[in-house]
Amino acid sequence: MVRAFFHWIMGHKKLVFIYLPLMMIMLAGAYTGYVYLSWLNDREEALNKLFKYKTLIDRTEELREGSTYSYSDIDLKAKVVDIPTRIYDRNDEIIGEFFEQKREIVPYGHIPQWLVKAVIASEDRDYYRHRGISYRGIFRAFLVNMTRLRVVQGGSTITQQLAKVLFTDMDRSIKRKIYEAFCAHEIEKRYDKQDILSMYLNLIYFGNGAYGVESASKMFFGLSVRELNETECAMIVATISNPLVYSPLSNLNNSLKKTRRIMKSMVEAGYTKKQRADYQYDRFLKKWDVVSDEKGRAAKSLIGSFVFSTYRVNRAPLFCEQVRRVLVDKFGEEAVKKGGLSVYTTIDAEKQDAALNALREGVLKQREYHIKRAEKMKNPVKAQEERDNAGSIEGALIAVNPFTCEIVSYVGGYSFSSQNQMDHVTQIRRQPGSSFKPMVYAAAVEDRVITPSSILNDERTTFKGGYSPKNYDGKYLGKVTSRDALSKSINVVAVKVLEKTGYSTLFRFLKRSLDLSGAELDRRFGKTLSLALGAYEISPMECCVLHAVLINGGQYVKPYGIRHVKDYNGNIVWNSEEESLREIAEKRNKTGTIIDTVAAAVTVSMLKGVFEEGGTAHYAVKWKKIDYPIAGKTGTSSKFNDAWFVGYTSDMAVAVWVGNKRGAISLGAGRAGGVISAGIWADYISRAYGRGKPGPFREPDQGLTHQTICLDSGMVPVEDGVCPRVARDELFYSGTEPGDYCPLHKKELTVKEDNK
Repeated sequence: MVRAFFHWIMGHKKLVFIYLPLMMIMLAGAYTGYVYLSWLNDREEALNKLFKYKTLIDRTEELREGSTYSYSDIDLKAKVVDIPTRIYDRNDEIIGEFFEQKREIVPYGHIPQWLVKAVIASEDRDYYRHRGISYRGIFRAFLVNMTRLRVVQGGSTITQQLAKVLFTDMDRSIKRKIYEAFCAHEIEKRYDKQDILSMYLNLIYFGNGAYGVESASKMFFGLSVRELNETECAMIVATISNPLVYSPLSNLNNSLKKTRRIMKSMVEAGYTKKQRADYQYDRFLKKWDVVSDEKGRAAKSLIGSFVFSTYRVNRAPLFCEQVRRVLVDKFGEEAVKKGGLSVYTTIDAEKQDAALNALREGVLKQREYHIKRAEKMKNPVKAQEERDNAGSIEGALIAVNPFTCEIVSYVGGYSFSSQNQMDHVTQIRRQPGSSFKPMVYAAAVEDRVITPSSILNDERTTFKGGYSPKNYDGKYLGKVTSRDALSKSINVVAVKVLEKTGYSTLFRFLKRSLDLSGAELDRRFGKTLSLALGAYEISPMECCVLHAVLINGGQYVKPYGIRHVKDYNGNIVWNSEEESLREIAEKRNKTGTIIDTVAAAVTVSMLKGVFEEGGTAHYAVKWKKIDYPIAGKTGTSSKFNDAWFVGYTSDMAVAVWVGNKRGAISLGAGRAGGVISAGIWADYISRAYGRGKPGPFREPDQGLTHQTICLDSGMVPVEDGVCPRVARDELFYSGTEPGDYCPLHKKELTVKEDNK
């Protein structure tokens, strides 16, 4: 059969050796011509895309900062790559990103020469000799692949690879290779070798949604690409050919083997010496703590162990989600994910980290409490209910500057995921319990119904309508000062204060502070005595706002978090802060002072007692080194369903809530605001003020008097050391301070004098 076939060929020499080859050449030429015509049809659009991409890279060297104000639209069509939107804190530190593709562009000058050498040594050694197509490279790859009997090398040049990712659909076909060659030739005509390398290294994909060497460098090593050494550069290059197989995040062992081959290629190309390459590789293994398994394969390392490696930087999860929704409403989904926006916020990253850690630790302790209870239960049904409760414990922490209205920290929950997107700062309402009492007392102080030294009787009382509130511990203390009653959170006295004061001033306070219409106010808050004990639901954000109004002297507060937004070129496209401040100023002019400035200062002064011995948050701060003025109020709803704390410093109002996300389910007997939430607040401010301390609370220049009082009688101590419990420099409306000496401790003074 073979002999017959040979005879047939010899009998048809012209057909086999002339006509068929000519026909194949003609067909190949025709097909090449067809592809060329296709290229000519796409040429202008492709080159325009390439020009825009090159311009985008050039702009990284000259980004404009603080350009003129503009509301221009985000021009997505002018971009050829997707750039993530970044969210920055008040100090320009990144706290969040939104993206579909992670891409960071750097100029050629930021790319280390070791990386350039590594990519040329491994991908295209004839790079500086060819004009887009390397026939030597194609022939060399053909020989190597034939020798190994498998595809080991590709013949594409760096320029062809750039053309492939920019202009083709990445399919493996003859048409694509021919088209790619025409593209590469055109690129070489228009750009120099440095420009081509810069575009290529900023464009290629490294897996995990990351594009470009800068993104890959931060993803793998937590460093800018300019900081990498030669072995780190080699690992970056090793990933290029197949990120799924050679990325250190997906296959560390393969990645290291390929990195070693890249180092060998650099030696063969004359870029480094073998001894140096081996030394640097060994140092790399030690630096990144590469650990091998029992079979000698690399099993784990520190590579990729960075916040950036998640490729969704999110230090303020639910705050960033709020920002994302606002941006989508204003600019559209596509601009947020691909437009390269820079969003500058009011968040303080260090304080945000402190808030997130403090809340998570506090919530985790409460979850562990339920788990321990479940372990002690003999009834399996109740034990499972308790374990379910453990998984449902949530929390929130919101910190606002009461004067500027800037949001400083925002933690909307224990975690944020596709299964858990409830923002507990704004999207829930719960009974605030006793954390509402300062509003009742402030209204009473303004109406001159009470002063800090007023004596009220804490006794079992049935009010009109049969309402008979009980104190937290079931005990009654008899005659107490209003300051003591507030710091000890005595329920009966709070209801008596509301009964004496009435609802007019308090409802005005609520209406203006929360910016409610009359109908909303009536729907949400009833004129019942239980209002004094926080029976009507509010959100943690609303709770924070109410207390912020007290700190700032009665001025309207509307918290805001976005300062301004810039496009990729650095132009301000939205000055949100300017709009927010204008709205706040207009509202303050319209509403005037919500609560009298002196009444607000007096109430804040009374709330300092919450941290003193006997106060409901005393133990939360007892062992903390807090040496600056603080005030606050605990709150616990009925049956211990919700634990609240609102803490004050001179520049922050902080509301903390912990509860069960499924609703009114008890946290457990004794699990009060002073036990759970006050501790979270104390942990937060201890960390938040690590570098600087807040000053004293602001006080009005007029209408205020400082007076030291005895906390037992409410009167003035005869002299220091006579009265065992005193409040120093307590604030009063001028003319309402006590004018008599303490009658309870005069006898003690007389006895002491007689014994002299």
